[in-house]
Amino acid sequence: MHLRTSLTFVPCLFGLLEGASLPAVAEAPGQPPIVATEAASAWLPSFSRNVQGTGLPGIDGGHVFLWNQPQGFDPVSTLRVDRHVPNGSGEATHTYKALWALGSTGPHNAGYEWTITGELHNRALANTGAQNVAVNGTIFKEPNGIGPVGPSWAGNFNCVDTTTEADPVASCIGAEIDVSAQSPTTDRNRQRVGLQISTGGIPGAHTGYGILMGNLTGSITDRAISFQGEGTYGIGIDAAAARFTGVPLLLGSGQMIALDGTRDGAFSRRLGFDGRDFVYAGGDGPVFRVSDAGRVEAASLREVRPQPPASSRDRCEPGEHAWDSAYEYRCVARNRWKRAALADW
Repeated sequence: MHLRTSLTFVPCLFGLLEGASLPAVAEAPGQPPIVATEAASAWLPSFSRNVQGTGLPGIDGGHVFLWNQPQGFDPVSTLRVDRHVPNGSGEATHTYKALWALGSTGPHNAGYEWTITGELHNRALANTGAQNVAVNGTIFKEPNGIGPVGPSWAGNFNCVDTTTEADPVASCIGAEIDVSAQSPTTDRNRQRVGLQISTGGIPGAHTGYGILMGNLTGSITDRAISFQGEGTYGIGIDAAAARFTGVPLLLGSGQMIALDGTRDGAFSRRLGFDGRDFVYAGGDGPVFRVSDAGRVEAASLREVRPQPPASSRDRCEPGEHAWDSAYEYRCVARNRWKRAALADW
């Protein structure tokens, strides 16, 4: 590991390392490191004893801080770890790590244990155009000159529940994204965004999915997307500003939109395509159908605004009808009405 001279360790660590004499190390490919002979007593007691004689420095306990406050622009990383995997190395299904941080908690830990934290205090002006990121994961899927390049993830988060609890009372969350304002305020420009997904590339480049939900065979996901919380939402899903070559919402045959639902998933009304017709259904089954040919079936029909014509030459289009207390009216041609008298029985 190479640390630049611009790095300053906190006084406690600096004092720890000031008199330490680290062994010189030389490595040859495929050979164990060659350690210069030096008395073990040259190592301070605070260095991990299990690495002495291996050429690998270690620190046994305590806190380590790297403080870097350059006078001007500093393009060099404060701490850098390089790992290059050559051809033909590694074992199948084995996960290798360039940087590993391990944390654990006991049953009675009340504090928040965060294994890795990226924190950035941003004070740059908005008009500079700078993009300041607390944590960044970038993966470059590059050609290898041999064949198709394998799957690539810029970020991967997993919460694996091994508790065997059938109905957990605490969350197991793969990724949580929190955006908050620390004072009462509006956001008319809509600049506080919980999750932004930008796809693109050169003009004409396609991206298969913006968001892809998937689960394994036999597994069940109760809610793919759910809106919850004690606050309020303006619009649940907003597609007004987008351009679609297809449709904003795509359903398959037999799939329905549930209406009048509860947070538990109960509902009493459905709307969708049942494989034959466009259907609106209540609790007792379909009450309204429209076929692809335009045939309409309804449980009943009521005209709340009858609007009878004033004369047989009133404006109308063929197929229109109306009524009043004495007649039923039908438009048989453009601007041509006929009527039939109504009678009691």
